[in-house]
Amino acid sequence: MSKIDEIIEKGLLARNIEEIDLRKNTGIFVKIAIISETTSHLIIRNNEPTETTSEEFFGDERVVIPASKWRGAERSFILSWLRRIDGIIPKEYERNAVQKKNLLKNPISLLFGDSSTGQNKEATSIASRNYYDWSFSFEPLPEITERLVHNSLSDSGTILMDEKGQVQPNAIYNTQYIKPGVKFVRFVTLENVSKELLILQLIAIIGTTRYGARTSILGDNVKNKVIAIGFSKSDKPVSSYTIMEALWNKKSNNIEEEVIKQMKYSYGDDLLIQDDIENFLSETKEVMKNKDILKNICKLIVQKMDSDWKEFFGRS
Repeated sequence: MSKIDEIIEKGLLARNIEEIDLRKNTGIFVKIAIISETTSHLIIRNNEPTETTSEEFFGDERVVIPASKWRGAERSFILSWLRRIDGIIPKEYERNAVQKKNLLKNPISLLFGDSSTGQNKEATSIASRNYYDWSFSFEPLPEITERLVHNSLSDSGTILMDEKGQVQPNAIYNTQYIKPGVKFVRFVTLENVSKELLILQLIAIIGTTRYGARTSILGDNVKNKVIAIGFSKSDKPVSSYTIMEALWNKKSNNIEEEVIKQMKYSYGDDLLIQDDIENFLSETKEVMKNKDILKNICKLIVQKMDSDWKEFFGRS
């Protein structure tokens, strides 16, 4: 019996979507531990468009990546991936522009949560089943960022000038980038999910390779490595901050070792690591590239939404 089958037998993960009542919280919590390493330059902006988001921890300014920066990119990826398969994502579905609640009957709306802004009975929302963690750099901000010069262009393609022919003050500016080779630990927690929904979440994580502000000169810039998945009947207090706090205290940058240590302490034997995680990720990748299997999984999810929430969706 595989490790994931043992987890299912213990009741810590539903084998399929049919075993879940979408209307109730069944007390299933799954925590995915990820190490995300920059493979190219990454822009994580705050309210100041040229500055990297950061906060002071343990006497140094550290890079901070809000949860929304991870979540938004991964939702966009899995949505575009499933659009490749006919009949899964409604053709009329547009994120943040849904006005018919029946358009929410799709796997991404169920996993990430969604809402319809339609009038009267068409206005509704679905709660998210995944929760993203913030991330913090081990290294101080100056060690892992650099500034590159940009220029603002006019409609004619030339650098902006003032009336006297001088370069405008805001035409030349420095944007702060996170350098390649920087590692961030983060967690995604799933609540009340089945094996199919866990696989969809993993596809979103391993498939996404581009994060942060979009520019014409930046492409893929992050590689994700899933190193552990914990299963429990209540959420465990393991987070990117607890990991980094321990490492800052020890002045050690062995992120993977600390993640495994804290996950083992919190989850004991109810944990996928090493060979077990690699085996499950191999299964996930097979599903990811097999359109027929993926389509069947998504159809079962939509059927379950229709069945459990018949009164919720009604007729449009």
